Amino acid sequence: MQVELVAPDAILFSGEADAVLCRTTDGEIAFLDNHAPFLGSLVEGDVTIRSTAGDQTIHSTGGFVEVKNNKVTILSDSAELT
Repeated sequence: MQVELVAPDAILFSGEADAVLCRTTDGEIAFLDNHAPFLGSLVEGDVTIRSTAGDQTIHSTGGFVEVKNNKVTILSDSAELT
């Protein structure tokens, strides 16, 4: 699936991934290929993006996550690679 993680000052990740794990106001959630459409609010915490190249962890202070048509888009209030 295609994943984009965008902060106000940079695109921190853009590419293919096998899974995305993050924390929303409803709790921890994982997105895999062909996930049902989803829109939620992120809370502060780590977003883990898993791919064949390995895991990438990005700390986000909050924002929004949308899943639609096998694409995960994360709009973060602010974020940094960890």
